[in-house]
Amino acid sequence: MASKFLLVSASLVIYTWLLYPLLLRLLLLVRPKAQAATRVEGFPTVSIILPVHNEQESIAEKLQNCLELDYPLDRLEIIVVSDASTDRTAEIVEQFASHNPRIRWLESEGRAGKSGVQNLAAAQANGEVLLFSDAGTGMPPGTLAIMTRHLADPGVGLITATVFFGNPQDAVEKGQGFYWRYELFLRHAESDLGILATASGQALLVRRELFRPLPARYGDDCIMPLDIRLQGYRVVQDRNAIVYDTMPHSIEGELRARIRMTARNWTGTLSRPALLNPFRYPLTAWSLVSHKLLRWLTPFFLGAVFLSSASLAARGGSPALFWLQVAFYISALIGWGLARTHRPAGIFGYPFSFCLANVGFLLGMVKAFRNQKIVFYGPAPSDLCDQNTKTYAR
Repeated sequence: MASKFLLVSASLVIYTWLLYPLLLRLLLLVRPKAQAATRVEGFPTVSIILPVHNEQESIAEKLQNCLELDYPLDRLEIIVVSDASTDRTAEIVEQFASHNPRIRWLESEGRAGKSGVQNLAAAQANGEVLLFSDAGTGMPPGTLAIMTRHLADPGVGLITATVFFGNPQDAVEKGQGFYWRYELFLRHAESDLGILATASGQALLVRRELFRPLPARYGDDCIMPLDIRLQGYRVVQDRNAIVYDTMPHSIEGELRARIRMTARNWTGTLSRPALLNPFRYPLTAWSLVSHKLLRWLTPFFLGAVFLSSASLAARGGSPALFWLQVAFYISALIGWGLARTHRPAGIFGYPFSFCLANVGFLLGMVKAFRNQKIVFYGPAPSDLCDQNTKTYAR
């Protein structure tokens, strides 16, 4: 019984982390790649929506960044929507607005949460398309024009940018850099196949008529691409549309972010069960289960592998797999110790990063199973953002 349990659990881990990416690559060889549009007639009007709460340290830089986009200003409006900010954010935005009528200021009545103020801004936006971004996200001048070119394809409903993070400063960021490259490979492959159902909240461009009000407990990056797929449109991850963001600068910050994202995305994905129906959305359902659900369940599979191999070793079976796992987890502990003392982790950074992510998955899944709502978005704790930038926690 233990051997069968071990085989099933180990197979799920191997499939999720190794075979699924390989199958995506093979499928790209035999399935025609979704063609990217090269041009769009004219420039669609765009409403840039910036939800803020006490962003006085970063809002001026963000507004200047938006005004410097290589896009006709008469086709842009910038809506800064405040969730009851109490600092100088409103004053700074009003100074910009006094010189540029394209900038608008909206404010919720009391705390509405990030999704609440995004819904408020979307309801009052005038643009043909909506660009959701964050106050701490930097956009190169050509990014918006690159994203809008996909609108020439009537089958594309949402375009998401490729996020580049700041310079690594410790083992957490180095490991996350490797993890993020792995994640981007999956997203780009799924985008090329036309089955992508996930996105990055730092820059989401969506056709206004396809936007659906965001539930408070799920983030825009989780629920918006799911709603687009449900309406029969594609989600595109553009390699050349680049934005910049910061990373957590501590182990605790990375862990808290991973817990929140796992709990929120698990419940968000399950809130759209039709997409998990293999008869209605065969490839999308396959990608959601393989890319998301099985990955978040990985810590349970790893625990099953460890306990099964320990049981078999204790009963006289081969102990090789058990001791291999012990060595791997000891390496992760060494990486953790080096990271805590801000020393280079070297090769130990990879097992540490993998284990840290899976601890986050485990605690996030426990939170989701206990049905704890993830509604916090507020200003991120200091260890989740750059010293000079406050961004919404994701």
